[in-house]
Formats: sequence, C-alpha cells, structure tokens
Amino acid sequence: MAEQQQFYLLLGNLMSSDNNVRKQAEETYDNIPGQSKISFLLHAIRDASAAEEVRQMAAVLLRRLLSSSFEEIYPGLTLEMQTAVKTELLSSIQQETSPNIRKKVCDIAAELCRNLVDDDGNNQWPEVLKFLFDSVNAEDVGLREAALHIFWNFPGIFGNQQQHYLEVIKRMLVQCMQDQAHPQIQTLAARAAASFVLSNEGNTALLKHFADLLPGILQAVNESCYQGDDSVLKSLVEIADTAPKYLRPNLEATLQLCLKLCSDTNLANMQRQLALEVIVTLSETAAAMLRKHTAIVAQTVPQMLAMMVDLEDDDEWAMADELEDDDFDSNAVAGESALDRIACGLGGKIILPIIKQHIMQMLFGIKTAGLEEKATACQMLVRRTPSVRKCS
Repeated sequence: MAEQQQFYLLLGNLMSSDNNVRKQAEETYDNIPGQSKISFLLHAIRDASAAEEVRQMAAVLLRRLLSSSFEEIYPGLTLEMQTAVKTELLSSIQQETSPNIRKKVCDIAAELCRNLVDDDGNNQWPEVLKFLFDSVNAEDVGLREAALHIFWNFPGIFGNQQQHYLEVIKRMLVQCMQDQAHPQIQTLAARAAASFVLSNEGNTALLKHFADLLPGILQAVNESCYQGDDSVLKSLVEIADTAPKYLRPNLEATLQLCLKLCSDTNLANMQRQLALEVIVTLSETAAAMLRKHTAIVAQTVPQMLAMMVDLEDDDEWAMADELEDDDFDSNAVAGESALDRIACGLGGKIILPIIKQHIMQMLFGIKTAGLEEKATACQMLVRRTPSVRKCS
C-alpha cells in the first residue's frame, strides 16, 4: 500500500510544471521494472479514490507501455497476471463512472488487443469480442460508446474471424448509426464505420458490401458539423485520400454535402476547409471519377476564390511580406492551395475557364475595408492564373 501511495506521488510529479521535478520523476519511473509498472498503473486506474488527473496519467502511461514495450514486458507476465490484466480492463470499462477515464481504458484495451492478434490473425483475447457484442446491445449508453470506441481504435479486432462476423459487424454499425435518440452514438458509429472501411481499403468486395453504410456516414458528417464536431468529416477526408472508390456509389451526395458545408459561412473556418479538402483530395486520388461531376466542380471553384479573398481587415496583415504561422490556417491560404491542387488534379483546361467566368465579377465585389486589402486580393487571384495554366 505504501508503495502504491509513493507511485501516486510519482505520477503527480510526472505532471509537474517544474522541469527538475518532472525530469527526476521520469528517471525514477523509467527504472521501475515493466511488470511492476503494469501492476501499479492498473491499480491506479482502478482506484476511484485517487485524483482524476492521476488516474488519467496512469491510463496514458499504461497504453503507451503496451504500445512501445509489449514484447519486452507482457509475455514475461504469468498466465494469471495476463488474465488479471484483461479482466481488470473489461471490468473497469463496465464499472467506471468517469467518461474520460473510461475512454482512456478503452484505448488501453484496444492497444492490448492489437498486440494479441497474432500473425495468423488469431485473437488471443476472445473475451473482448463477446464484450463488444454484449456492450453494443446494452441499454447503458456509456457501454455502447465504449464498444464503438474500441472498434474505431482497432477495426482489425476480429482478426481472421472477420469474414465470419461480417454481417454482425454491419448490423452493429447500421443499428448504431440509426440511433436518433443518442447523437453521440451515431457519431461514434460513423467514425467506426469509416475506420473499418479504411482498414479494409484493398478489399473491393468488402467495400462494395459496406457501400450502403455511406449515407449514414454522410448524415453523421452533416449533423456532427453543426454540433461543432468535425471528427467524422476528418474521417471522410481520410476515405477520399485512401479509399476514394468507396465513395463512387454515392459520389454525387458526397460532393453536394461537402459543397454545402464549404459554402456555409456560419460554420467554423476549419470545418469549411475540411469539406473543401474532401473535394480537392478526390481531384488528386480519383480525378476520373470527379471529372464526371463537372457541374459540382464548377460550383466549388467560386468557393475557393471566395476563400482566397477572405482577408483579415488589418492594414499590417495586408502589407506584410511573409505569412505568420497562424496565417497558414486562414481561408485565404486554404483557398489558394485548393485552387492549385484541383487545377493540377483535374487539369487546367477544365479549371481555367471556370476561373475566368467568375474572376472578374469577384474583383468588383470583394468585401474588404481598404484599397490595400483589395489590391492584395486582386494580386492573389490574378497570380494564380499562370500556375493554373501550367497544369493544363
């Protein structure tokens, strides 16, 4: 007990703002044997009387330990200790009342499971699969969230049994994405579905079989964005980058949604830029697919141009020779980059006529405060024309 209390103090010192205290704590922690670390960390996570930040730190360290040193530590544990670790993790997820702690324990469980699927695809922790199925059908929303979080974190959890469970997986995701009463479940299910698609991006038959999940993912993108959550939208960007063919059956709907989000000035700039990123990424990874939707491309280009002239109402900014770090997240920079990329992806012959159609009316309608800003905006628009022409 005294050793555990000392370990709590050590965890606190690892979070110290004093560099000397933190460095000494790191040295002490590094010298603790790996098997002892697992025991101390697991006990700290399960101790409801310990401070929340201490328990969170313990959870982060245990996940990191399993990620970086699994082969050096875990096989050396006794069979009883290995079983105890698995049991304690699942019990913690079921009994934990703190959402933050539960989420971090789910991360640990996913990391352990990732290491327990052998080279032949055998999952050496079959109990976790039963836990997933039981939890995703539980009345407790927290348990359903936990199951989806684990699956999102490690979609390969079924190993060589994946084909056998394919219909069950699909049914699980569809059921959760249709849970109108719990938007957080819909969001997590959409992220989990996207993660599963990405992990199987080379399996054409599977992607085709799961194509009817895409409308649910798109619905979750739309609804979560208006709740200030862009996590599903980021997943859609990843799909556009890694598995663009998955979007083919619903490409029109995908593009229309992204165009709508990109055009909505009520959304945060980052969300609008991410929506644009889906379209631009597709121009690079699936140009042939996107060229069949030139009407939407023609509507997207004005959005890029509008972003390019979305300038700060700041004389110093307008006259600056170099961009600061924060400026690289600005709409102006995002729009300029997007225009270059889509021109190179689809070809300047497609993009340049669209630009010419819109550029003159925009030059007269730029809503900036002063002549310097308007001049800067004009320069930004005009100087892109040569680079776009080069992509022809």
